[in-house]
Amino acid sequence: MVHGRCRARRMARTASFGFGAHILAGLLINAAASMALAEAPAPSPPASPSSSDASPSVIAYPASFFAPMGPNTAYDMVRRIPGFAIDDGSSLRGFAASAGNVLIDGQRPASKTDDLISLLNRIPAAQVERIDLIRGAQPGIDMQGKTVVANVIHKKGQGVTGLVSVGQYTTAEGYTDPQLRLEGTWRADGRTAEGSLLTFKGHDNSQGGGRHVLVGPKGEVLDVSQTRNTAPNSQREATAAYEAPVLGGKARLNLTLEDQPYDVDSVDLFEHAGRQEDHLQQDVKDAEAGLHYSRDFGSALGLEVFGLQHLNWTRSTSTFVTASDNQLFALATRGGESIGRGVLHWRPTASLTIDGGGEVAYNWLTTHTAFSDNGLAIPIPAGDVRVTETRGEVFTTATWRPLATLSVEAGARVEASTISSTGDVTLSKSLVFPKPRLLVTWSPDAADQVRLRVEREVGQLDFTSFAASAALNINGVVAGNPNLLPQQDWAFEAAYDRHFWTTGVVSLTLRHLVLKDVVDRIPVFAPSGAFDEPGNIGGGSENDVVLAVELPLGQFGIHGGTLRGTGTWKDSEVTDPTTGQRRRISGQHPLDAKLEFSQDLPRWKLNWGFDLPLAYREHFFRFNEIDTNRANTVGTLFLECKPKPDLALRFTLDTNRGVYDVTREVFAGPRGTAPFKLMDLQDRRFGPVFFARIRKTFG
Repeated sequence: MVHGRCRARRMARTASFGFGAHILAGLLINAAASMALAEAPAPSPPASPSSSDASPSVIAYPASFFAPMGPNTAYDMVRRIPGFAIDDGSSLRGFAASAGNVLIDGQRPASKTDDLISLLNRIPAAQVERIDLIRGAQPGIDMQGKTVVANVIHKKGQGVTGLVSVGQYTTAEGYTDPQLRLEGTWRADGRTAEGSLLTFKGHDNSQGGGRHVLVGPKGEVLDVSQTRNTAPNSQREATAAYEAPVLGGKARLNLTLEDQPYDVDSVDLFEHAGRQEDHLQQDVKDAEAGLHYSRDFGSALGLEVFGLQHLNWTRSTSTFVTASDNQLFALATRGGESIGRGVLHWRPTASLTIDGGGEVAYNWLTTHTAFSDNGLAIPIPAGDVRVTETRGEVFTTATWRPLATLSVEAGARVEASTISSTGDVTLSKSLVFPKPRLLVTWSPDAADQVRLRVEREVGQLDFTSFAASAALNINGVVAGNPNLLPQQDWAFEAAYDRHFWTTGVVSLTLRHLVLKDVVDRIPVFAPSGAFDEPGNIGGGSENDVVLAVELPLGQFGIHGGTLRGTGTWKDSEVTDPTTGQRRRISGQHPLDAKLEFSQDLPRWKLNWGFDLPLAYREHFFRFNEIDTNRANTVGTLFLECKPKPDLALRFTLDTNRGVYDVTREVFAGPRGTAPFKLMDLQDRRFGPVFFARIRKTFG
């Protein structure tokens, strides 16, 4: 169970609950189940969605469709769109390519730090007129490179709205992790002012305590410990935005400030080696300002301008102490990103839109690293560097609907960039990437749709890979690599959607990727020792199968019930740079799957259900070890009731204890040539989790 809103790519937050919470949660869930199964008059059916007269690829879901579900925010509504899954943004290069798959009033938010889910959570459900599900290319809609997007349309109105939300996670280990959210919005005469404050505490669910065993090359037990791990973290965030008519158009300015402290304390009490302690302290600060301006020049011409400035500061210190060893690693980074983008939309006819424009960006990162072992300083490759990237892109896209049932999007982008590094690593390189794209959408009727896509994709460079990092009690110091190239691929994709029973959907996507310059793990050898670092390992391939099913259960007598299942299977093949053998890409999950059930009971002003994300396994192939992480299936029961339209109570309960297993297969040197050294097995258990929240809205 993950709680908190810090970005999942950095850390997961979770907690568990005590005996009293068990009793309360059990009573709540039993009551909800009894009411759900009790014979009662069927609730009034929601308003049916409708397809656009101009295109069956656009399905409009009015606010009345979601009313029986009792949503609090636009996020609650978007999550309940049949067959739609929120994508908070991809790792492709470019401001547009990294966007999520939800638009707000037809526009992409001018922010990267303030994520899409948070923005949707700040829109009260009462302010949503409708949500359009747009499948495939549509003239007049900037799809941001996605094949399916949801467009949240605000109601027209004036006044002040706001909310106060207070929640708490209670843990079996005795933690009490509170959260508080305050939000307010003012609308009048085409102007909008928004503000929010968020603060919370959490714990990392991968850092629970458990058994820690070291096993030798012949299977003998070398040492045993009972590990105590804890990872408290917190987040403090403030956002503000102002939107107003300007120069015949509309401008929106947004600001985000964020602070995310994160600590890890691990203590091992080995039977033979004795006490070992590992401590990590990290603090990440972000500041971002964004600007979006749009204006129409008549019915055929429109202009959009984006500007964004992001700054980041990170400081971390890691220590590892045993009876005979004392290691210290320290890292300080400063970085930033500046983006400017302009798009001109030309709509010569109702069935044709031609977009053209350009984007410029400047990225920079400065790192300072120190590592010592028993007081002896050890230099790290690329420990102190300054990396800059200057990037420019021009693009054009034509979206044409020759028939009401057929649309075509064809476009091309050309990107040129220069990456330079000074300090420990001095280099400069220039890159050029053409990125063509073709998307064909056929919708023979409102129920069926086929989408075909061919595109050359270029991945985003993660600037944190340029800096060193450390996990001293696990795999030691990882070097940085400023000489990375972005990963590229040719994507060939076919998708089929079938809508049935008003809200039922089955969707199947098949995807084949031809990979180039895959970013994985490589060894680097320096006078101070051998290190693992991120690097390019050559080409490869990947095949994906994505299946999503949404089944309304009213057909089976469970009124208001919905069962949703999603699964993504991935099979990749690359060449291991250490052994020369073919293997999967590091960190890739063979299967990500989730089963969700919910039942809306508007007569009792509540809904309940469960989320069941299935277990996953991931492998990281370092030059001298193979790391395997496994998380088990953790089901979560939830119950939300709204005794008043402006008051919502929510309770969640993890139904089983979370298990996060870490297995390290360690070799004496490079895998394939060096002998096997030991197996490091860590069984970390965390949970269950109980959460309670009260949410009050105003206006």
